Amino acid sequence: MSPTPSSALPSALSRRTFLAVTGAAGASVLTACTSLTPGASPAEKSSSGGPVSTAVPTDKKITLMLADADDTTMTPGLVAAFREKYPNITVKRQYTGWDDYLKSINTTMSADSAPDIAQFVSGMQNLIRGRLLLDVGSYGKAYGWADKFPGLDQITLTADGKTVGEGALYGVPGGLSFEAVYYNKSKAKKLGLTVPPTTVEELEALFAKAKAAGETALVEGNLDGGLNHVFNVLLSVYMKPEDREAWAFGHKGATLTGPEAVTAATTLKRWVDKGYVSPKVNGISDNDATAAFAKGEGVFRISGNWAAAAVAKGLGDRAGLFNVPPAAADGKLRTTGAGVYYCVSSKCKNPAAAAAFLDFVASEQAAGITAEAGFMAPDASAMPQQSGLLGDVSTSWQGIVKDTGLQPFIQNASTPTMPDTLTTQLQLLAGGKVTVEKFLAGFQADYDNYHK
Repeated sequence: MSPTPSSALPSALSRRTFLAVTGAAGASVLTACTSLTPGASPAEKSSSGGPVSTAVPTDKKITLMLADADDTTMTPGLVAAFREKYPNITVKRQYTGWDDYLKSINTTMSADSAPDIAQFVSGMQNLIRGRLLLDVGSYGKAYGWADKFPGLDQITLTADGKTVGEGALYGVPGGLSFEAVYYNKSKAKKLGLTVPPTTVEELEALFAKAKAAGETALVEGNLDGGLNHVFNVLLSVYMKPEDREAWAFGHKGATLTGPEAVTAATTLKRWVDKGYVSPKVNGISDNDATAAFAKGEGVFRISGNWAAAAVAKGLGDRAGLFNVPPAAADGKLRTTGAGVYYCVSSKCKNPAAAAAFLDFVASEQAAGITAEAGFMAPDASAMPQQSGLLGDVSTSWQGIVKDTGLQPFIQNASTPTMPDTLTTQLQLLAGGKVTVEKFLAGFQADYDNYHK
């Protein structure tokens, strides 16, 4: 297998690359409090007012609460390794399944007992407007995060939480991700399928051959909006990067109803209508789709590298992965990606300790933990060489980096309610309840209502 990405990765992907997190399911966005904890002034709770120290207290026991929805081994692994480095700091993890996390995190972070650290996901923008997240910009300067983490601008937001890439820094990415095509090598060989395809048209032809052979061509679950993976990568293939970013970053006047978006949505609908996608897809969760594929169901699955560990464990050397091909054979690689971001509560009583955890996730020690979970580490040069499926992930990542091909998820940063809208619209499209035009119009209405 090819070596892991080069040390030049951070600078290559430092701008407009990663968004807050994959928005695989809907988020019920609740109104956040509009004031800080009683007795705490903005100056006391924000790190942006001046220099801060990176010295972590070692003379007292500290407990940090961390809330997340990371269903891989990454976050628990990082927590355990951080405790080894700082024995006096205990990080208690509050894991919540993806659906429940998205539904409750705004309330959780608004409570007096808010966790000190939390995974930042789309739908938490209201917390910025409510001044419930800590501006960690000064810690970022003290630790030199600009040189350690790619994509910090994707968790840099304006005070109203509506625009990405401008304003204050609210966190760092622990693990970076991108979407690609998993495939069952044994079945592909048995069916005489040549991979990787060079165009989306060739990929669709492989789907047709697999279905004709009685296989589920594309294993997906849309109960919680999992078809967003397929739709997002198709948008990456067909839309101009600048148009895609304008939408995801919340720029006024951005649209998702143009001819490129129509082509992407039409392609997805055709794949569903032709029976390439899992039967009764609206009744299958995204996690269950990954589990089924890992057990040997179907031939292909479009998902992110966060599923690599589970797929590798299930299929072993039968598991493979390749990048989503471009529209034209000579086109550049384009896909969708994000990061698992960690932010700090403005109510945190030990912000220096919390900032130390954020800094730790960029360390060489953390890179091995992140890689084992199937993610790309912030310090790509520290990632261990890997074989098998995880080696395919590294090789595919290099192709995306080479072409600067990572695009943001459309549901992130557009509006706090966009994840819900995406899930609903995808279920309507897969269920044959709306046309492509009405499907896209649903997103546009949500976007225009928020970005008036």
